[in-house]
Amino acid sequence: MIEFLKGKVHSIENENLILEINGIGYIINMISRELHTFYKNEEVFINIRLILREDAVVLYGFKDSETRKAFDLLTTVSGIGPKLAMGILDGDDVSNIAKYIISKDEKSLTKLPGVGKKTAQRIILELKDKVEKLNLNLDFTTEESPLFEENDDPAVEALISLGYNVYDAKKSLEKVDSSLDISERIKEALKLMG
Repeated sequence: MIEFLKGKVHSIENENLILEINGIGYIINMISRELHTFYKNEEVFINIRLILREDAVVLYGFKDSETRKAFDLLTTVSGIGPKLAMGILDGDDVSNIAKYIISKDEKSLTKLPGVGKKTAQRIILELKDKVEKLNLNLDFTTEESPLFEENDDPAVEALISLGYNVYDAKKSLEKVDSSLDISERIKEALKLMG
């Protein structure tokens, strides 16, 4: 098994990191919000999960071990393979996903890429106890209390309805002047996201 790889960023191709180690280029699948933080020739340390399939050997990479643990947990849920797990992790921060699971927040889970109501229910049912044991320092007092505010920002909801994930929507709106009216905030956020 491969625990980690350390090498230089050769390139980013087809949403994969090409990592050069001793003259060999390794293709590593990564979530896009981590992938786009690298620059060419940067020396990087990547936590790895190697998945053997009938037709291929695939490397999945993560900048931190917490995200890799979340990947490992998600892939234990029936019906969730590595690709869907990566999509889910690309949709929001690991700490937020953990909060959604612990608080049984189906609605927030269904906003993540590829997660429908039944999948959200399975994630909660199969992972709630496991996530609670991870001790992720999630800063909440009782399970019944709301862990975070609902997306009461209509601009976030609008961006989600346009196909953007919760994480990207919130991050781009943080950079926009909150005194603008909603349509202007959405336009500015869309510009920032390209």
